[in-house]
Amino acid sequence: MDRRGHGMSGDSPDYTLQRETEDVAAVVNSQPGPIFLLGHSYGGVCALEATFLTDKISKLVLYEPPLQERNRSIFAARMEGMIQKGQREQALLMFLQEIVMMSPNEVAAMKSRPSWAGLVGSVESQIRQIRALDEYRFDASRMNKLKVPTLVLTGSRTESPDLQRTISVLMGCLPNPTLVVLEGQEHNAMDTVPQQFADTVIGFLLNNKS
Repeated sequence: MDRRGHGMSGDSPDYTLQRETEDVAAVVNSQPGPIFLLGHSYGGVCALEATFLTDKISKLVLYEPPLQERNRSIFAARMEGMIQKGQREQALLMFLQEIVMMSPNEVAAMKSRPSWAGLVGSVESQIRQIRALDEYRFDASRMNKLKVPTLVLTGSRTESPDLQRTISVLMGCLPNPTLVVLEGQEHNAMDTVPQQFADTVIGFLLNNKS
């Protein structure tokens, strides 16, 4: 699904992470039968929280969701200033380099893809997501109640210590986790090695022993 402000999905000024989570649960509940749910980055936070709002999710895949407590308000303010000056691409680059901590090669690869223009066009969504995560409080003890089999994905070259800590925390608090480290990858393996990424996810989802 395209989340609020992405693709063909609508948007509204009264944004909260809770509304995003409710959107995911509503889409899940609208489908027949059990559902597999995959969330990447901020979408992974929405997917994880949605599992507490519906009982229709049979398996969950989380790719480096930024769950750790932090304060990135200074970056959000700087990005807003850049956008006001018409420096939209620079604002996106700041987000990717200083918050997600992507390598220069990974950023260059992203810029070469057709999706780059859309990312620049929707850069405001990154600002509100930064602020939503600043307010988010991850409760590891709450995650102990989540019985859904969960695939936790991370790249072996992911540099962000925050994302690395998230993976460690998830593996320590989820009752039924499976960890896969994508060798040679960072935060965007679905773009850099799409076949390997798809094979990894499908293998987990269709494994009846999980």
